[in-house]
Amino acid sequence: MVKKNKNIKVIFFDIGGVLLHIYPDKMINRISDITGLSYDRVRLSFPEKGHDIYEKGQMTNQEWFYTFKSALPGNIDLKENEFWGAWAMILGEESKVIDILLELKKYYKVWLLSNTNPKHIQDELDNKFVFPHLVDGAIYSYEVGLRKPHKSIYIKACELAKVDPVESVFIDDLIENIDGAKKVGINGIHYTDMETLYKSLKQLGIIK
Repeated sequence: MVKKNKNIKVIFFDIGGVLLHIYPDKMINRISDITGLSYDRVRLSFPEKGHDIYEKGQMTNQEWFYTFKSALPGNIDLKENEFWGAWAMILGEESKVIDILLELKKYYKVWLLSNTNPKHIQDELDNKFVFPHLVDGAIYSYEVGLRKPHKSIYIKACELAKVDPVESVFIDDLIENIDGAKKVGINGIHYTDMETLYKSLKQLGIIK
């Protein structure tokens, strides 16, 4: 049962791996099927630097498609609509963490804090899922030009949510993102499973 901790005002949630199951392997498999390249060839060709730029909002959707396509070996015939169809497959179903978010919302402000891209947000999350419409606000990397675990995105998140870092909690499935949050004073919870999440929230005095 949720209880009010007067020292906590805002709880930030990561999206992928926390509120939403994600399946990057499905995207890679689909690209493999389309192009005839092996799974490993596609996976190893993924342009990480380009993806970082894309998620900072410094690259258009079409530029990201061409960046991805050009990173594949050989003269690959990959159509843009095929790519976006595969890209959408990364996002899976909503997780049980949504139930906790709904309970926490009764006593705390809840915000999203995610490294993400406009295609996933505008074409997928906003139209197909419930949780984006339950929160008080969202900090998306492509909108603020910053990505976790850089400390600036956590500072920006607290500014937008109008909360002091020590009065907030951040839940993320990647430990490096939690470490980044802790460096600016945010209470971090490394999400691995529901049981551990409940224990962590209990330790912070957020649930009984």
